[in-house]
Amino acid sequence: MKQNILIVGLGGVGGYFGGMLARKYENSNIHINFLARGSHLDKIQQDGLKVVLEKETFVAKPYKASDLAGEFDQMDYIFLCTKSYDLEETVDSLRNCVNPATVFIPLQNGVDSKERIQRYYPDNLVIDGCAYIVSRLTEPGVIQVTGKWGTMSFGMNSGHDERLDRLHDLVQQASIHVNYSDEIEQIIWDKFIFISAMATATSYYNSSIGAIMEDQQKRRSVIELIQEVATLAIAKGISVADDISNMTIYKMEQMPFDATSSMHADYLNKKPQTELASLTAYVVEESAKYHLKTPQYQHMFESLFE
Repeated sequence: MKQNILIVGLGGVGGYFGGMLARKYENSNIHINFLARGSHLDKIQQDGLKVVLEKETFVAKPYKASDLAGEFDQMDYIFLCTKSYDLEETVDSLRNCVNPATVFIPLQNGVDSKERIQRYYPDNLVIDGCAYIVSRLTEPGVIQVTGKWGTMSFGMNSGHDERLDRLHDLVQQASIHVNYSDEIEQIIWDKFIFISAMATATSYYNSSIGAIMEDQQKRRSVIELIQEVATLAIAKGISVADDISNMTIYKMEQMPFDATSSMHADYLNKKPQTELASLTAYVVEESAKYHLKTPQYQHMFESLFE
C-alpha cells in the first residue's frame, strides 16, 4: 500500500525521525519526503541527510526534498517539526499537500499546536504529539544525536482511528521508539513541564542545564518554575504526578552536562524569533486566566523579553 509522508522542518527533531524513516523506506512504496530550506536543503538534495548517532552514522535519502510544498503529492501523514513560532505560516503553505484524509502530527515543544493547526484544517484529523530527543543540526545536511535514541509519542485522548495504527507500525518498523497512547495529553504536559522550565532557565541564566543543576540557588529557581507550570496543568484538568518536581529534576540531571535548550540556542545565535511565547509567556498568560501567580516565570519572562 502506497503511503506519502512529509517531514516538515529538518532540524534536530525532524532530521532524526525523518532520517530514520527515509533510511528504512528508501526504494519502497512508503515515500518519505522532506520540506527543508536553504543550504541544508541543498546538501540533502546533493548528498542525502547524514545522521550521526552514538554508535553509528548513516546517510538517508528521501523520496523528494524541496522548499516548495506545491512540488509534493498529497500526503497521508504530515509531521510538523518546525519551531512553534513558524507554525501558522508553515501550515498555511501546505494546502496543496493536504486532502481530507491527511493526518497532521505536530512534534513541537508547546502544548497548543493541535488547536492552532485545527484552525487551518478543521475537517482533518490533527492529533497530539511530542518527542524526547537531544539532537541538533550541526552543519548543512548533518544531524547529530546525543544519547541512545529519541522517543516519539502521539495519539488521541478519546476515540480511535485506524490511520494511527498504520502510522504506529510504519514508525516502529523504522527502529524508532514510538508510543501510541490514549493518554497523550498527560504525556505532552509531562514534557511541557520539563521543556518549559528547562528552556526558560537555560535562556535566563545563559547556561547549560548541568551548570544550573550544580548551583543550589539556580536549582531551586528551576524547581519553582516546575511547580508553577505544574499548578497550571492541574488547573486545566491535566493529571500530574505527585512527585512531578523530583521526576522533572531527575530528567534534567540525566542529560549531558552541557545540554541546553533550542530556545537558549536561538538566543545565543541572536535569532530574530525564539520560542519565548510558547514556552514561557504561555505559562504566564494562561495562568493569569486561572488567577494563578507565577512569580518565577514572570520575572524570567520580563528579563528575556527585554
